[in-house]
Amino acid sequence: MTTKPLDGIRILDLSWVFSAPFSTLMLQDLGAEVIKVERPGSGDRSRSLPPFDKNVSGYFYMLNRGKKSISLNLKSDEGKQIFLDLAKQVDIVVENFVSGTMDKLGLGYDVVKKVNPKIIFASLNGFGSDGPYSHLPSIDGIAQAMGGLMSQNGLEGGQPLKTGPAVADALSGVYLTVGILSAIIQRNNTGIGQRLEVSMMDSVFSVLEESVIRTSMTGEALSARGNKDPLGAPWDAFQTRDDKWIIVCASGGDRFSKVYAGIGREDLVETYKGEDIEAMRKRETDLDYLNKIFADWARDRTASEVLTFLEGLHVPAGEVKNVKDLIEDQHLINRNMVVDVEHPKLGKVKLPNLPIKFFDKDIGLQNGDRPIEPQLGEHTDSILRSMLGLEESEIDRLKSDGIIFERMIANNI
Repeated sequence: MTTKPLDGIRILDLSWVFSAPFSTLMLQDLGAEVIKVERPGSGDRSRSLPPFDKNVSGYFYMLNRGKKSISLNLKSDEGKQIFLDLAKQVDIVVENFVSGTMDKLGLGYDVVKKVNPKIIFASLNGFGSDGPYSHLPSIDGIAQAMGGLMSQNGLEGGQPLKTGPAVADALSGVYLTVGILSAIIQRNNTGIGQRLEVSMMDSVFSVLEESVIRTSMTGEALSARGNKDPLGAPWDAFQTRDDKWIIVCASGGDRFSKVYAGIGREDLVETYKGEDIEAMRKRETDLDYLNKIFADWARDRTASEVLTFLEGLHVPAGEVKNVKDLIEDQHLINRNMVVDVEHPKLGKVKLPNLPIKFFDKDIGLQNGDRPIEPQLGEHTDSILRSMLGLEESEIDRLKSDGIIFERMIANNI
């Protein structure tokens, strides 16, 4: 069996829904063992999120395939002690509660560090552990709004829009993964653990491209501009004769000239030519007009014809694809990004794969794999036996006292 980069790394994962579970999914695909610690009765809230088929949540399956689950009452003293006993034997603790929740439970970093000085304690939350917003709950839409993304998304002068997929969740999950991997490297070098934190608001703010420095330099906040960008022309989404949409991003004066000369508008090339700041600002000022000229030309042609024309000019352009298009896209299939897996209840389904490629080993999913999501508390017994050495009689007592829960009990609560 081929080893993976994180083989031997064990994670105690208290996270739920999307942001941090997305991070632990990546870490698992890289080889880590992920043990979900779920609350009794309901477990991770994403267990109740659609889409559903045969009482299986596709949402939960997508994010938690291959992980293990223990169901543990962390409000009880014995439950807390079991958690700390498990923490002694893991490398990483991950949580994404409102800041301060773990401390209120009596299981914050300072407590866990006492039983495992090498622990990496990774937190993901809406606003961080300090600052005036730190006590507030957050979900993806709130982070997109307060981090600045919504103010720049949508049409100019229109209602602010969040993105469809939960990009604030995903982005903060990726940042959490980077932080955890960095902490592993540091611990390998120093033998010292680390507490780290990622805020969803911070994550969104950090990727606003040139907006922050532009506002700092001009004093004006950048408004929404739809699909347009001042870096070039044509630059927008354009509808074609066959009712498809393509996006064109013709940056720079050279590409501008090639495109408009190619559609027979040498007059525009002459009027707007140049690579200096003045020429760029002139094209930016008249971008709506220049886009309309190209839109009228594109509307009389198929998407294939327009894209072939632009490819010949080496101008970045592409069809606007929906997810149905993408799961059948030959490029993604060749890249092993669309993977056919088998589920005992769902049958054959397609999942997105980890986009990190190692050239000397297989990472993530492979076609024909049979990953399955854990039932709530499914691995409670086996983990307590293997990691803590508990006898069956002690495990039975913990169940009867309401400290731990196994699959059969948990699913019937």
